[in-house]
Amino acid sequence: MGDLRSINVFLAKIFLFFFIWLIADHWLSHKILWFHHFWTYFYHILLVTLNNVSAWGLELIGYEVVNNYRSVAILGSYGVVIGNHCVGFGLSYGFAALIISYPGPLRKKLWFVPTGIALIMLTNVIRVIVLAISVKHKGGFVELDQHDFFNYLIYGLIFLMWIVWVRFVVPPEGAKPQTVANTTN
Repeated sequence: MGDLRSINVFLAKIFLFFFIWLIADHWLSHKILWFHHFWTYFYHILLVTLNNVSAWGLELIGYEVVNNYRSVAILGSYGVVIGNHCVGFGLSYGFAALIISYPGPLRKKLWFVPTGIALIMLTNVIRVIVLAISVKHKGGFVELDQHDFFNYLIYGLIFLMWIVWVRFVVPPEGAKPQTVANTTN
């Protein structure tokens, strides 16, 4: 019966985080001016980071890059326009909510959540770099529906990080980690 209760608490926390996101992103950010500035500042930070790190990555592998606030382009191509929905704010929030809602010591959450968000951002940077290279070599339109493909990829990554959290970082109560000393007895 205790397991059912802990599952219900976990699900309640997840739904609470989701509800907070809906209120913040779809209502408060449109109705309250100071919150709008606060909320868009986070989008701005993620956008500038994604843009600049992607441009740096392209330059690192030898491309001449033109970038401005919303786009990254290899010289001589159309480039990639980065919208607010592409910066990974919601995905990062969802990942953080998943880990925070799941039982485990705060000390471990304090390093695992930022590490996971950094991995999500790195994956997003790789997406922008690959898209920019693809646009350069294929012309204007990329035939792959990159938005859906990225969503499947990133949801899979988040699921794998959650599995790592549940299975390896926070093992179930009463379970001893398998060591050489335990196996020789």
